[in-house]
Amino acid sequence: MENITDVLNNFSGDLKPFPVEWISEHPDKVEDALAKLSVEDQIRYAMQLRGSRMQDFINLSPSSQEIVRGLPPEELYQMIKETGIGESLPVLAIMSQGQLQYSFDLEWWQRDRFVPESALEWLNFLDACEDSSILEWLQNEDFDQKVVLFQSLIKVYKDDEMTNSYKGVEGLVHLSLDGVYDIYFKIEECGVLKRLLALLRSESPTLYVSILEAVIWYPVTQTVEKAYRWRLIRTAERGIPDFEEAMGIYSRPSPDALKIPIPELEDFAYQGGFNIAPTYPLLLTDSVPFLKDVILRLGNFSRLNTISWELVYLANKAMVADQVQPSNLEMRKESLQKVLGYINIGLELGAGSDLEKGAKLLGHTHVLPLFQAGYHQLMNLKWKTENFLKENGSFLEWMLTEFHKDLLAALLDRFPRVAEMGGEKSFGWRHFASSQDVQNAESFLDQWAFNLRFARKGLDLSEHIAKQYLDTCDVPEKHEAVDLNVWTTTAFANYILFKRISCIPLSKPAAKSFLEIVFLPGIFKDEVRQCDNALVESFKQELLKSPLAWTERDQNFLVILLNACVLHLQEEFGRLDLKSEVDWRFTHGLCIVKEKSFP
Repeated sequence: MENITDVLNNFSGDLKPFPVEWISEHPDKVEDALAKLSVEDQIRYAMQLRGSRMQDFINLSPSSQEIVRGLPPEELYQMIKETGIGESLPVLAIMSQGQLQYSFDLEWWQRDRFVPESALEWLNFLDACEDSSILEWLQNEDFDQKVVLFQSLIKVYKDDEMTNSYKGVEGLVHLSLDGVYDIYFKIEECGVLKRLLALLRSESPTLYVSILEAVIWYPVTQTVEKAYRWRLIRTAERGIPDFEEAMGIYSRPSPDALKIPIPELEDFAYQGGFNIAPTYPLLLTDSVPFLKDVILRLGNFSRLNTISWELVYLANKAMVADQVQPSNLEMRKESLQKVLGYINIGLELGAGSDLEKGAKLLGHTHVLPLFQAGYHQLMNLKWKTENFLKENGSFLEWMLTEFHKDLLAALLDRFPRVAEMGGEKSFGWRHFASSQDVQNAESFLDQWAFNLRFARKGLDLSEHIAKQYLDTCDVPEKHEAVDLNVWTTTAFANYILFKRISCIPLSKPAAKSFLEIVFLPGIFKDEVRQCDNALVESFKQELLKSPLAWTERDQNFLVILLNACVLHLQEEFGRLDLKSEVDWRFTHGLCIVKEKSFP
């Protein structure tokens, strides 16, 4: 099966000028190969790489500036974030004014708040470049933004009647380049600002004076607000809208969504020599196999390009709507993976999990309604979870393990999460990514709906009875340590010992007798002994006599519950030496009565 990079290669005219490993192992051969390629082909090949490898490729090209300036600002910014700004100086030095502005718009603002620390960090790195477009940026971009930048970092006074107050300058570093304007720096490390101001005065003296006058006279709050409005206009042109518009992605899909013509590549045009779509969203599709396989079947490079742009724009809108910081690499990746996951769910739903139908649907449909369909699948799941909790209330506290409580809580998140198992007994959380994830979560809720019916009608438990039993126990000591596995295993022991279905706690001798009966003899000393399946089956048949409907699904849920109890029983007690005294305080799986609680 092809991968996404193979597809991009095929759509680019089978562009494979050299093995990727040559970039680090044979840079001289790469330089020779690149010299024979057009700039456009070099750009397309570069965009199939990621992070530092992409940057190394660019640095080896004799047309590095043309490549950098031919990249979409979104792709270039993503590369810088993946590589690290400090390691991206060769690229920063040759970025265009517009590409710098795109980066500044994402880095220098947190929602509507200007962040001078971030601005200063970028200025320091640009200062480390031999040459950059920072002067071009100062000469051409929004004046209010430049005023906000300098107002946040310097104070300016003149020795005249109206501007000679010189308040709050004690201890600040002073600079005067012309004997007219006294500049005081609000930061200690001000070398980069000194050099920037000197450059500005040398190359654009009129602009230099205008900025310093504005620093003196422009009201700070209104200037920030105006600069922010201009920033919103610029980012909206790049598919990053304001919060209200961004929240629209979470509305229900329009009934006419499938009738809206898909976008054209020109709808996403940017100011550059080549209109090439970003590829980094497509390179994350390994986490959504159905969507990836559908893309591999598209056979339409133009649609692949517009899908890439749609994914970038949709991920940007998600970051705005979710109020996460777009300059944070992990948040960018998480937002994009969430977008891909929701689209994947919506696409599977719309195509009935059929790849050919999926390719036809994706080829003629915007990705937004697919995203919305996936999102509302998860909202239905969340509402189902909320109703489940309302119906069962505090009784759940006596039934759920801590892990199951975490699983339920994750389904109640603003964006439901699913557990992703890592190493032994470790797990993390991720966004839902497939219809199978949704089905698994629904099965989990259905299993627990059965479990609670079973606890009430099969084990005759209620919150009051559970508390009454636990009050008589040494083990477990707290109700947080009891769960349905413990109650069911205790009922299993009561059945084996006394031929009754009951969760009455066991005496220590009774608990020990149960373990001696339920485990088959072991061959080796340290092996985990296995439960006698005949006893488990006998217990199951007795449970099936309890007053539940016992549909086929109920019976399957009972098997799952009993299997979990048996597994826990073996893990907890299977290695115990029952010939020795058992310290029940360090066990978990049976309710053990306090001494003299029962006659």
